[in-house]
Amino acid sequence: MQVIEAPRNWIGQICFSGLPLLSENELKTAQKSLFSDFIQTQQELDQPDKNQQGYGYKYADLNDVLTAIQEAIDTKDIAYIQQPVIEGGKTGVHNYLINSKGAIIDFGAYMIDLGSPKPQEYGKALTYTRRYSISCIFGIASENDDDAESFESKPEFMAPKEVEGLTIAYGKKRKPLVEVSAMAMAGDEQAQQILASKENKPATKIAIKSITKMYKFAENLLAKKDMAEKKINESNSVDKKVIHKEDPFEKAMKAAGEK
Repeated sequence: MQVIEAPRNWIGQICFSGLPLLSENELKTAQKSLFSDFIQTQQELDQPDKNQQGYGYKYADLNDVLTAIQEAIDTKDIAYIQQPVIEGGKTGVHNYLINSKGAIIDFGAYMIDLGSPKPQEYGKALTYTRRYSISCIFGIASENDDDAESFESKPEFMAPKEVEGLTIAYGKKRKPLVEVSAMAMAGDEQAQQILASKENKPATKIAIKSITKMYKFAENLLAKKDMAEKKINESNSVDKKVIHKEDPFEKAMKAAGEK
C-alpha cells in the first residue's frame, strides 16, 4: 500500500481531505462515501420546529437542530465535529464532517466579534455560532426568514440592557457604545464619525438609533417636566396672591381707624 499525504482540495472556503495514512484509492473511496451520505442526509432531514421567539422572528434552538441532524445521520457513516475557537475578542466554532473511512470535509471557522465581552457572553456567542453554522451546513432553515427578511424583521429598537453590553472601536481601543454616544453628543468629532460610519454592523446601527431615541425621549421628557413645574409654580403663586389679597372694604375701614 502506498502511503501518501492526503491532498487538500478546496471549493471556495471548504476543504476536502482525509487521514494522511490513506492510499489514493482509499481516500477517493472514503470521500465518495462521505459525499453520498452527506447528500442523502440533507435529502432525508426533517426540518425542526421553530418553537423559540426572539429578535423579531421564530427559530429552532440548538438542541432541536442537533436532534434533527442526529436522527438523519443515525444509520449513516457520517459524524460532525464542532470545535470551539476563541481568538482575542472573537469566538465561534470550526466545523468538520468525517466518516469512519477517514474522509474529512473542513468547513472552516465561523466566528463573531464580541469586542470586550463579559465571560458569559462567550457562552451565548458559542451557542449562536454552533446553531447557525451547523444549520447552514445541513441545509436547515432554523429561522423563519431569509437574510433579507431577517434583517427587516429585526427590532428597530434595543432596550437599555441590550445596549449596555455593546462596545465599539474608538482609536486603538474599544469603548462602551453608550460612552462613545455620549462623547458624540458632547461634540467629539471622532465619536460622531464613528457612529455615522456605514461600516457599522446592523446591530450596532440599531443600538445607535436606540440610544439617540432614548436621549431625545429623555430630553423631551425633561423639557415637559420643566414646563409642568413652571405652570405649577405659577399656579401656586397666583393662589397665594388670591389668599393674601386684602379685602377693599376692610382696607378702607383700617385706613379710617388710623385717622
